[in-house]
Amino acid sequence: MQSPPPFNILIVDDHALVREAFTSMLKGEFPQATVVSTGSCAEAMVEARLHNFEIALVDIELGDRSGMELTTELRTLPNPPKIIAVSMHQEETFVSRTMQLGARSYVTKDAPPHELFDAIRCTLEGRSYISRELAQKFADRSIRKGSASQVHEKLSNRELEVLMQLARGKSLKQVALDLSLSPRTVAVHKHNLCRKTGLKGTVEILRYCQSNGLA
Repeated sequence: MQSPPPFNILIVDDHALVREAFTSMLKGEFPQATVVSTGSCAEAMVEARLHNFEIALVDIELGDRSGMELTTELRTLPNPPKIIAVSMHQEETFVSRTMQLGARSYVTKDAPPHELFDAIRCTLEGRSYISRELAQKFADRSIRKGSASQVHEKLSNRELEVLMQLARGKSLKQVALDLSLSPRTVAVHKHNLCRKTGLKGTVEILRYCQSNGLA
């Protein structure tokens, strides 16, 4: 039997334990692969410019910038990697927005390891993969809500992130720390998202996000 061709995997996650766990699992499952791990968007772009990666596993929430921003930037490379978003976020809008920006596949961090392996194989073959539990949940929700447009679809990527952070009961200061932004910038994003959606205050934001599967 012919051995599978070698390929390169880039891991981008700001938690050292997650990087080490992923590296160990992937080397065990794909012995032909070279695995490089980075802890920030800046480090990831340095590695991506130096080496050609077939696959990039990108966490959506990173310490220095958003994984969605990194997804967009990686796609500007001459030989961009195929991106698999790996995140705790299970909200449909978050998943679809990330894939619209260029991610080929989406796996939740609480999925069993074999789903990550399946996602890598599918993505290498040019196909998309979404964690099975997520795919079923989205299908069920789509049947219930039909094709009605939702006001949060008007938001920018950063505004959507701020909306979802606020829906978790976080203060502007906490959101600023989590997204590596200034409190003033977060306040501006909150003002803009409230203007676009018509939501007034944290209670309405929470209620809206709960009703639309964002929290």
